[in-house]
Amino acid sequence: MTTNEESSLPAHPASQTGIDTSPGAWRTLIEAIEDGVCVQSPDSRIVCANSAFADIIGAPLEQIVGRACAEVFNCANEAGAIPQFCARASIDETGCAACEEIRGKQPGQRLRSRMSPVRDDSGKIVAYLLMVRDITETVAHEREINRRQQAARFGELAASLAHEVKNPLAGIQGAVDILIQRRNPNDPERKLLESVRGEVGRIDAIVQSMLNRAQPPVFNFQHASVNEAIHRVVTLARYQAAKAGSTQGRQIKVEFAADPSPVVMKIDAAQIEDAVHGMLTNAIEAIDGDGAVAVRLSECDIDNGTGREVVIEVEDNGRGIPEEDLSRIFSPFFSTNPNGSGLGLPAVRRVARAHGGRVEVTSAPGRGSTFTIRLPRESAAIENKNIRRV
Repeated sequence: MTTNEESSLPAHPASQTGIDTSPGAWRTLIEAIEDGVCVQSPDSRIVCANSAFADIIGAPLEQIVGRACAEVFNCANEAGAIPQFCARASIDETGCAACEEIRGKQPGQRLRSRMSPVRDDSGKIVAYLLMVRDITETVAHEREINRRQQAARFGELAASLAHEVKNPLAGIQGAVDILIQRRNPNDPERKLLESVRGEVGRIDAIVQSMLNRAQPPVFNFQHASVNEAIHRVVTLARYQAAKAGSTQGRQIKVEFAADPSPVVMKIDAAQIEDAVHGMLTNAIEAIDGDGAVAVRLSECDIDNGTGREVVIEVEDNGRGIPEEDLSRIFSPFFSTNPNGSGLGLPAVRRVARAHGGRVEVTSAPGRGSTFTIRLPRESAAIENKNIRRV
């Protein structure tokens, strides 16, 4: 920051307490503040700013100081939210500080801005002080708390509903069994009753699933091979695909491709297996005729450069998911499968989140879908030469 820039700061009389109030001291003071700080002249020109402010804007200080506020922010913020905020705050000369939550430069970034007028001894506004705080993590944390609270309420409701339904359901099933036994095998009503019994059994399975999901699972994190966990699930899925093919006259291949090096990290292997098995089951059920399911395991850099992540992909060439349904597939009880409970994918997402990861999905109707679990990699992975490579 040049001497000319510093001299344009509002002047103050020397402090009687011995505190340095020179322009250089102003710069040292605002540089020590963790939040982004920017001083603007009454005509909305940036007089000075600290390094934190420059980091939030995404431009070096020399490209910020001396320029118009709207010019700087319009270059760095496509939404134009900050210059609009500055304009509104500058118009307000009541002396009250303006505070607002606005969008930041990065996708999903949230900022909290506060602008206060700086007045001289006569009460005239000589500058505006803008403070900007990055609250992206705070907002994400609040959303996660709200999500967990909603999940807890849903769990309580699901458990209560399941208990209320399960007892009369058992009575209905028992009565239907008695009626079936009283009819001879050729009685046409026997087939109808057997169909009713099958539907009652399906409802009972959904209720039991609700009870299982109502209680959050206890995760047991230990160092384990992700390769071996997925290999066990793929072996089971191949058996299920062969069984479905023999009864329905179709052929479904399940292929597994993984990096040659074993991926060893701290996971709950049983929960990861359940999640991948859920995705594989959905993939097999999404294929009407002959088809293929590809399972891939890889490791790559995280997009924001903060480390590496393990990627588990399950791709099928089945029916695909309509675009209007993509936003609802992780909602409890929503399913594109007439025989599905709609609780499988929410469980997959819960397992991914418990490992600090996420689930992504891409789909094209008539061409298939790809479900992807992304798990953050440990900074220090365990090397184990005895791990079997698959």
